[in-house]
Amino acid sequence: MKHELVKTAIKPFEETLHGHRIVDNYRWLETESEERSAWINRQNKLVDDLFLDAPGLEAFSKRFDELFNYDRTGFPTATLSQIFYTRIKRGEKHASLYMRLWPHGKEQILINTSDFSTEGNVSLGSYAPTRDGKLLSYRLSKDGSDWTHLYILNIETGEILDEIPKLVYTGIEWLPDNSGFIYSRSTDPDNLSKNGMKVFLHKLGTDWRQDEMIFGHGLTETDLPFDSAVSRDGLHAVISVKHGLTVNELFYADLSADEIRFDSITGNNADRFFASIHRGVLYIRTSNKAPNYKICKVNLDGSLPLLNKWKTLVPEGDAVLIGLSLMGDRMFVKQSIDVRTHTFIHSLDGKRIGEIEYPGIGNGSLPYGEDEVNAVFVYYSSAFQPGETYQYDIHQNTLTKFVETNLKINTDAYMTEQVFFKSFDDTVVPMFIVRHRNVELNGSNPVILTGYGGFGSSKLPFFSASTVFWLEQGGIYAVANLRGGGEYGENWHKAGMLGNKQNVFDDFIAAGEALTGKRPVRLAGDDNFSVRRYTSSKHLGIMGGSNGGLLTGAALVQRPDLWGAVVSSVPLLDMLRFHLTQGGKYWISEYGDPDKLDDFEWLLSYSPYHNVKESSSFPPTFLKTSLHDDRGTDSLHAFKMTARLQDVNVSDNPIILRTMTKVGHGAGRTTQMNIDEQTELFLFLTKYLM
Repeated sequence: MKHELVKTAIKPFEETLHGHRIVDNYRWLETESEERSAWINRQNKLVDDLFLDAPGLEAFSKRFDELFNYDRTGFPTATLSQIFYTRIKRGEKHASLYMRLWPHGKEQILINTSDFSTEGNVSLGSYAPTRDGKLLSYRLSKDGSDWTHLYILNIETGEILDEIPKLVYTGIEWLPDNSGFIYSRSTDPDNLSKNGMKVFLHKLGTDWRQDEMIFGHGLTETDLPFDSAVSRDGLHAVISVKHGLTVNELFYADLSADEIRFDSITGNNADRFFASIHRGVLYIRTSNKAPNYKICKVNLDGSLPLLNKWKTLVPEGDAVLIGLSLMGDRMFVKQSIDVRTHTFIHSLDGKRIGEIEYPGIGNGSLPYGEDEVNAVFVYYSSAFQPGETYQYDIHQNTLTKFVETNLKINTDAYMTEQVFFKSFDDTVVPMFIVRHRNVELNGSNPVILTGYGGFGSSKLPFFSASTVFWLEQGGIYAVANLRGGGEYGENWHKAGMLGNKQNVFDDFIAAGEALTGKRPVRLAGDDNFSVRRYTSSKHLGIMGGSNGGLLTGAALVQRPDLWGAVVSSVPLLDMLRFHLTQGGKYWISEYGDPDKLDDFEWLLSYSPYHNVKESSSFPPTFLKTSLHDDRGTDSLHAFKMTARLQDVNVSDNPIILRTMTKVGHGAGRTTQMNIDEQTELFLFLTKYLM
């Protein structure tokens, strides 16, 4: 018997795009209306009914409460006299901001998020103290929206000095004398979707509406001035402009000049540039003529620091350079060697002089803080080791645990192995597999496979409470390092973007075949490929969010027979209309422009929504979205895809949709929301995979 579903009204809509007849019967779900709200409520009730009396509900919820609802402290930010850090205590909805004098001062709470809302729908965003620790900028978000309200706090008096409403996609760069800061916003902050972002200089105590626009003339709708750096002496500034989210350009200004003028120093190169200013020198990690990245420097001597003046400090090698930080007379370079991270220590002239020894094989951060007062910290986590912060002594190269976690997990019980498999075009792709040491590989183990494959983002080992829960149930967790990511540099990224996007889906499908014994694998350190059958299609689930939601959506449509269950969270699935949403226009450089014929053709070829076939048999599928997701992953994608799948599915398997009404793309979730969400998700996965 077919699973009971919500009946979605079909309202035929047709258009011709680049000579193709496009039928979109659920276009009406893109627009807010009473009918759509009623449809959302019915879909949510369907999910409620499915899990309300599900076996394991109470036990799952109790364990997730233990895994999520515990005291934990965020990564510290240091000034010359204090450290700031977020902390959430058991029972609290959101993290609050704390401060103490370094190193032995008494802790005090600065921003208590519970003061702003009894509903728990206001959360703390980014914050930035001045280097002397006298002033603090912080941002608050309502219902998880990317739109935030900025406040400037006098730390000593508690007085709010300034406010700027309706900011999005911006950082705050303080001027060294605390007189103001550089930030980005739309020229019309109430209408970001129609106005590009510009850079403004705000002077404290003045009306923000009168702020001077110091950079932005000539920027297009898809240009995003996001990162900026100001030298400690206040003489130099660099702004990074993202052309979409795939390449960027650096602009430099001499702030001591009578007129502030930003000039491009990298030109119109299709590369990535990440800049830091340290001791009067501009340091740059770049993919320019170095797909695996290199590190360059140029002295800031009053002349324009153009690209052709740069000197290479750390040349490109076989390992990808994925990060850079500078403190004192040290340069810290993070590298990925076969998706295993290392942080090497270099002198400022580029010579390697050591390596930070992290507690195990996982993902360790670069050191950040104030070396002048020995307030430097690093962060480390692994697939089953909760993230912990360590104080780092630069000169002794030693780590001391900063805060003890009270989440205790028997890490000795679990293991991570790395395997490699060949994709459809024989490209070798790595995958991490995490499991209990006693799990017998019998070909029917319940497995969750996840991946991302986009924007040059690397899927490095990291802790997830949900992963630990799954391992405790006897499951196996696999992470495929797909093309489109940054695991092997820009060439790896470019092999999975624009017209090459199908490679990402092929890699993911090949990972599924490797796990089910249909494709041989090679263990790290071995030379030979052989079959290792971890699971079968019936017990293999896939899970992904955002660009990873597109991944699982495409895998569902292209190989519905390969999966036992599918989860697609905050996805984009209509690739002909993603660019019309508020944040989607910034993703054109990664996916392509549907308004251009060539781009349209490859987007249509894989767009999950447009490739759902009539009378298809789909596995159990769980789509998740948010009404306040104001990036490119607008809820329209999950809405329309759910309606389409429910209409054509001929199997007895459920196609369900959960819409969260008070959270955003990823932010805004209270602790209890996370517990409820993960309980529901893993009731679904255990029901259909175990």
